[in-house]
Amino acid sequence: MKIRVGRQGAPVQRGFAMIALLALAALIASFLIVSGLNLTSAGNSNDREDRSMRALRQAKAALIAYAANEQWQKYKGQETDQPGALPCPDILLDNGNADCVGAGISSTSSLVGRLPWQSMGIEDLRDASGERLWYALSYNFRKNFGTTAINSDTPGQLSVTGTAPASNVVAVLFAPGAALLTQNRPSDPTDPAHNSPSNYLEGFNLSDPVNYVFTSNALPSDTFNDRVLVITQAELMAVVEPVVAARIERDVKPLLLTEYFGKWGAFPFAVPFGAPPVLQSAYLGAPSQASGLLPVTNTATFTWQNPTVTQIPPGDGTPIVTSAPCSISSLTVTCTVNYQTGSGDRPDIKLEVFLTNTSLAFADKPSPVPAPENLAMLDGNGDTPSDQGSPYGPWSKLGSPPRVPTMTFVPQGSGAVLTYTGRLQNAWDMHHQATITVSLPAPGYLSKLDSVANPSIAWFFSNQWYRQTYYAVSQNYLPGASPSPPCTAGTTCLTVNNLPTPNNNKEAILVFAGRALDGQVRPSPNPVNYLEGQNATPADLIFEHRAGTATTINDRVVVVSP
Repeated sequence: MKIRVGRQGAPVQRGFAMIALLALAALIASFLIVSGLNLTSAGNSNDREDRSMRALRQAKAALIAYAANEQWQKYKGQETDQPGALPCPDILLDNGNADCVGAGISSTSSLVGRLPWQSMGIEDLRDASGERLWYALSYNFRKNFGTTAINSDTPGQLSVTGTAPASNVVAVLFAPGAALLTQNRPSDPTDPAHNSPSNYLEGFNLSDPVNYVFTSNALPSDTFNDRVLVITQAELMAVVEPVVAARIERDVKPLLLTEYFGKWGAFPFAVPFGAPPVLQSAYLGAPSQASGLLPVTNTATFTWQNPTVTQIPPGDGTPIVTSAPCSISSLTVTCTVNYQTGSGDRPDIKLEVFLTNTSLAFADKPSPVPAPENLAMLDGNGDTPSDQGSPYGPWSKLGSPPRVPTMTFVPQGSGAVLTYTGRLQNAWDMHHQATITVSLPAPGYLSKLDSVANPSIAWFFSNQWYRQTYYAVSQNYLPGASPSPPCTAGTTCLTVNNLPTPNNNKEAILVFAGRALDGQVRPSPNPVNYLEGQNATPADLIFEHRAGTATTINDRVVVVSP
């Protein structure tokens, strides 16, 4: 007997196969669904990351631009006397306004709060979770806060550890993300918890509020979801320094150097280069110094000294000045001139008074200086001699050749000499003696050196930018250069490479050194820690303007003349 099983078993086998195929299809479908969900989740995560980082990058660009842009700050009605300064965070009310002072805000601490978007005049930037960005600021970069000086040598006090470490940080921006389990974020802005950094940020150190240390992380997690972006001192100053160089050309050059030259016919002596002192008072020039730092001292003493009278030819007749003692009392010089021989003889004399330190600082030219015809004069009996008419006044207008009285005021050595020349009246009428009294004008600084009276230059002094400003002058244009012809191109002139030709005819220049580059240590008495390339060897009279990347040279030359 035959048993047939094939035909009856086929449906059973086909049934099992179908079940297997359906199971496989279900598995594939499940895999595709799960994969799709994972991809969607990853895509959402990436999108959220991009949105938060995009907001951080916008905030960073806005802060740097704000710090360097005068017009932006003027538009907001804010002072513009601190290039590089940043607004304080919004700490107190979550209203977008900077809070530099207020309850719980220390004058010596770095600050942590929300980004002050209102004070900056930008949009209300938010991260992917809808939270406003947070912002930490190094205390010494607060805008217009007390005596804070901000320049290329001002270090950032903040630092970041973790996956993106950074030091010398001026500001740190945060996208805080959604609240974690331990964080309490009430909506009421007057609730202290609403403005507490610990309810928004993770992983930063509150034990040293001057030098906060923040933490960065590669990916958000259940315990850390802050996204962090820093502004280093180098990043900030790379944008601020060209603006400072432009302001030096706009403000310092005309208000100090050009005006000084217009009054004195020379540029002042430089301060010998050393480790740049902090105090402006220390910047006193030195005689014959042609390069170094700007003589911006504000404590130099300008005094009248050493009045002298000497007889000069030809005179009228054969007079002899036997003695001429002089004295100074406050701003008055008195000289008694004794002379003899014939009664009609009239000696020619020169009266000189020295004014100290006018070539070592930005001194103003005293004005008005008394004209020679207005000098007070008495004869030997104390009587006033007759008026000889303009321009002679009490001086004699007789004699051959005549001696018309003159007055000059010119640089000499470290100061300037006020000189009067004239011919005394005859010995008979003067009883062989003439007493001359000169009222001396009060000396002082160029008015532009007064940062209170001239706010357009206050930023340069109050922030100590003079510490990074080098100064060089052709020898022919220093005080007392004799003779003082135009400098000779390529020899006594200064040459500045990387400028349009002619570049070898410069009489005076300023070199703005900018921030320290790799390997430079400051403060230092060595110019190579401030200047690069040709600028570090000023003795050869060859300098160079920045060209190329800032890692090689970041010096910017401002030509004073021509």
